[in-house]
Amino acid sequence: MGEIMYDPKLDPEYQDPYVDLDEMRSRTLPDGKLISYRYIHGGFRQKAVKFSFCFPVKEAFQNRFFQYLSPFPGPDEEDASLVKTGTNDKIAFSLVNGAYFVESNMGSASMFGESDEPQKVWKSSAAVASYSRIKASGIYGTDEYIYGFVYGGSGGGYKTMACIENTRVWDGAAPFVIGSPASLPNTITLHAQGQRTLRRVFRQIVDALDAGGSGDMYEGLTDDEQKMLREVTEMGFPPQTWFMEAGGEINDGSLPVLLPGVKTADPGYFEDFWKVPGYLGADPKSSAASDRLVFRGIVKSVHVPGTEVKKEKAAA
Repeated sequence: MGEIMYDPKLDPEYQDPYVDLDEMRSRTLPDGKLISYRYIHGGFRQKAVKFSFCFPVKEAFQNRFFQYLSPFPGPDEEDASLVKTGTNDKIAFSLVNGAYFVESNMGSASMFGESDEPQKVWKSSAAVASYSRIKASGIYGTDEYIYGFVYGGSGGGYKTMACIENTRVWDGAAPFVIGSPASLPNTITLHAQGQRTLRRVFRQIVDALDAGGSGDMYEGLTDDEQKMLREVTEMGFPPQTWFMEAGGEINDGSLPVLLPGVKTADPGYFEDFWKVPGYLGADPKSSAASDRLVFRGIVKSVHVPGTEVKKEKAAA
């Protein structure tokens, strides 16, 4: 029996597309120039899938599209790339390279947690890609085949591989930064530990490795700092990349997103680390113990960065 690949055109659950927004917009390129594009938002009703398409003007279109798969799809993830700017602007990159941009929420009702229908990721992505070709053919008035490319990193990389392995909707794929069993918790948590322990010597490390430097990145570091730098380096973190931290960019990356999974897998560790002899946190003379901040408080409100803060009216 031959290989059976998924075809969204034959799936009755993805035959109810809709469009609820269709308008011309513009984006600012890194050089300051404006580029016009046609923005279309819609979805598939039955599977709660939402998508967005960004089409370049007809003169710029080169019969292709780029579809991005995020690591953590959420209920409104189809518009996640709209806020990106500069070199992180995936939409602008697509437009200037003659492609329209595709993104969807992959049918996800929440950003985290296991799905009761894991196949929905690649099925919905394939359905969105297939429908985008129908819209593009109408917009550009062409019957020529439109080439599609799907890509994503980290969790999006795994999703990309699932898409390309289960359907023939796309013509190419670019999964990248694929995680390994050592990625969580080892790599991500160790990086955060390195940022804490080495926070005072990032510039010193980078300068030693830079042109004209001594070449000895351990010179002048305390014992704790040397041990931390050696451990992080042996785990595969390139020492030269501390230049970002040296420049003031301290970012915990995906740690807040993935840490709940670690806590679920080994809940006792988070108590043991501070109490059981042998753990660094249980040693009162360790840097972990001295850096620890413990306080009690009441959360009165939560502010998400980038959103407007609502001021409460003072009592009369």
